[in-house]
Amino acid sequence: MNRIKLLSVVTVCSSLFVTLLNSTLCFSKEEVTTEGTNKTKKDNLLGHMDIANEQYKQGLNYAKYGLYDEAIEMYKKSLVLEPNNTDAYKNMGIAYLQKERYDEAIEALQKVIERKPEDYDACYNLGTAYFDKGVYDKAIESFKKTLQISPEHRATYFLLGIAYAKVGKYDDAVQILKKRIEFDPNLAIAYSNLGIVYSMKGLDKEALAEFKKALDIDPIHENALYNIALLYDKTGKIDEAIQYYNRTVEANVSNSDAQYRLGKNYIRKKQYDDAINAFQTAVMSNPANIEIYNDIGNAYKAKGMDKDAEGYFSLYKKQLKSNKAKQQ
Repeated sequence: MNRIKLLSVVTVCSSLFVTLLNSTLCFSKEEVTTEGTNKTKKDNLLGHMDIANEQYKQGLNYAKYGLYDEAIEMYKKSLVLEPNNTDAYKNMGIAYLQKERYDEAIEALQKVIERKPEDYDACYNLGTAYFDKGVYDKAIESFKKTLQISPEHRATYFLLGIAYAKVGKYDDAVQILKKRIEFDPNLAIAYSNLGIVYSMKGLDKEALAEFKKALDIDPIHENALYNIALLYDKTGKIDEAIQYYNRTVEANVSNSDAQYRLGKNYIRKKQYDDAINAFQTAVMSNPANIEIYNDIGNAYKAKGMDKDAEGYFSLYKKQLKSNKAKQQ
């Protein structure tokens, strides 16, 4: 995207899932009865609960090692025997989230909230499912409920602020992200995301100030470096843009967007060798961006190396034709 991006949002959401719950099933002492039939029924019930609890624990263990499909199957089996285990529904919802199966995650987490309306973890993860699915109004609703139940649930402020920005409610986003900073004044990513919101509002001066606060805390914060470069790029400050694109790729050489934009700015400066190097690094990280081949061709042509230029122009045309064929 050419606009300043909410980087790491996407990236940021799975790492915020709540920790898998420990088993909370507890067993009552067996009551003494003189009726053999009743005792057998109670024994069967306890036996089923024992099996359900073991299946639930197996699901937790599978999830611990990232085996989410297996975890989901264990949770399902456990719920057949013990359908009121809200922890099983909750952790099944989290496993579905990890698999990006958002509709199923939403269904499982809603079952928890139906039974336990004050479960803020379930509300938070439900909001995360809606957020990752791109249904931001529903995400906002769930995150607000989370904060009503648990006002100090810090991760919620982070995602709620971004969700507000996604629907254009920038003032609300600013307010929420500032609240997040109050909890953790040394959290670089909070300043970086606040800067993004200011930029989306068109307040570039305020955005730059927040990005630089992030860098004061973490001098190699990739998102802050990249977004500063974008601001300078947008305002035509080529030298400053090149400086911050270079710092971005020093922090992460695989940032193909930064490499590509760095190349474009080198072209403006007529530094063609530097541009070619940046473009070639960008295409290695993101070969799907076929426009890079055309840009490399233009750089070689500007250097008077027509044969090399023609090779890249031909490659660009070939890739363009292939992409059109795939779309038909």
